[in-house]
Amino acid sequence: MKRIARSHLLISWAAALALLPATAVVGAEAGAPPTTADYQALQQHYQQVQQQLSKLSSQVGNIRQQQENINKQESLIKQQQAALAQQQAALKAQQAQMQAAAANGENLSQQASDKLVQQIYNKVMADTHAQTQHWNNIGKTFNSLFAPRTSKTFVSPIALENPDHMRPDMHMQIGQWDDMKFYMGFWTVGRVQAIQQWNANASLAPSSKYGGLNPGFQDPFANLSLYATIPGKFDMFADFYVASRPHPNTMYGHEGYLVFKQMPNVFGEGSPLTNTLDAIFNYVNVKVGAFDIDFGDNNYHRSNNAWTQNNLLIGNPLVDPNVEEIGGEVYSVKGPVYWLFGAGNGFTTEHFDYGSPGSVHAKIWGFPTKDLRLSASGYLGDLSGGSGYEQSDLFAAGRSGGAYAAVFGGGDDPGQIQPQHGKNIVAVQGDITYQHWPWELYSFVGWTQDSNTNGDAGPGTPAERWLYGSAEAAYHITPAWYVAARYSFAFAQSIAGNSTNGWVDRIQVGTGYWLTRSVLTKLEYVQEEYRSFGTNVGNVDGVEAYYGPGFQGAVAEVSFGF
Repeated sequence: MKRIARSHLLISWAAALALLPATAVVGAEAGAPPTTADYQALQQHYQQVQQQLSKLSSQVGNIRQQQENINKQESLIKQQQAALAQQQAALKAQQAQMQAAAANGENLSQQASDKLVQQIYNKVMADTHAQTQHWNNIGKTFNSLFAPRTSKTFVSPIALENPDHMRPDMHMQIGQWDDMKFYMGFWTVGRVQAIQQWNANASLAPSSKYGGLNPGFQDPFANLSLYATIPGKFDMFADFYVASRPHPNTMYGHEGYLVFKQMPNVFGEGSPLTNTLDAIFNYVNVKVGAFDIDFGDNNYHRSNNAWTQNNLLIGNPLVDPNVEEIGGEVYSVKGPVYWLFGAGNGFTTEHFDYGSPGSVHAKIWGFPTKDLRLSASGYLGDLSGGSGYEQSDLFAAGRSGGAYAAVFGGGDDPGQIQPQHGKNIVAVQGDITYQHWPWELYSFVGWTQDSNTNGDAGPGTPAERWLYGSAEAAYHITPAWYVAARYSFAFAQSIAGNSTNGWVDRIQVGTGYWLTRSVLTKLEYVQEEYRSFGTNVGNVDGVEAYYGPGFQGAVAEVSFGF
């Protein structure tokens, strides 16, 4: 408004200036007549006044436009103030209702109470879903897992190779307490096989078939897992074999461990020790408890009892290094070159025998490209000074069981090659993983030696050495359907101190189809045979290797997991 008043004042001054020349002319008429110069001066001054009036008119227009904008802003502010007043009134009404309900809580109906609980539950579930991008109640979990598999649900094997956990992701959240979230997972698998074997018994002639393996169904196996996490700070994991090949009728524990991704502030905020720990845990995580040690990358590709859906085929490679030990691991979380160091008791349970210090292992890995992962691992274990029954099970046992039932006399891990006796061992292994849709490739090569298979309890120091490896490839025809093949081998250099050129190989060819996101069906053809062993090596993994035992056949598998 002040700007408009000033504009009127300017116009008045301009009008006064415009009249000055006319007054001068009148004055001239009263005296002498005006000259031509007077008229020219008057015309020039008139033009100047016209220019000034034009500028003033433009300024007045701008001022009026600004005044209109100010009026609009004042109107919008008034509307917002009115809306805010309405919200405040509504909040006051709600507060009054809540106060009345609190004062008369004993009169609330059960129906209203249930409705309030349901509203709170829905809000918590919605917030949790927004944070985790998962369906976080049982009903929605089953709905999503029953949906067909798509390219969006495919997970690269490179993304799975994380030392935090060697397990499938668990989608079902069963609870939350403060900032800790609880998950549960369950997996089950069933198989039917039609396999024949030959020369699997030393009492039979080499040319004869070893019968007795009719087609049939295997025992069903299952895993149950519990997982709790404070994201970015702390994980707790425990899993159980509900049924397994070594114990088909017994449920028992497998892993149970903690992962620290950040240390609690137990030394006070800002203390030098707290700051040091915070700085360290920006680069490393720490895992402690009983867990499958991170030796090689095959742990991320293998079947582990009923955890079968990370395995493209049904059986594991011929040599399958895997062991659960009690101990700890420290590993880096920032690259480009990652590292891990771990130490364990070398055994699957506690032991305190003097002269058996346990085991250590280490690993480095990196990603030359986003589609390629390279890693190298090493393991040292010494249980030679124990009571005799203690041994490292990295190669010498298969706790999670095998997929080919009853071959070569059965057992916990039938058909597998298990080098050494696990007394005084060293092992190294290199792994390559490549995934570029629709192709998926994985391969490893390793060498292991047991320098004293008898341990300190037996005479002499016979050594056993093996070179082993595996190569597999898969082609994804669709997001739900793939074909895969694997060739694995084990070359024996020395068995029980005796040199040998014997070797064993296994060929696996198969296909898999995801009926839903949670149900995977597989069909596999497998063939395995011992070759070129002499009579000096004796019994190798339950069979007389000299006779060239082998087996071949087909296996079908259906697995379910959530």
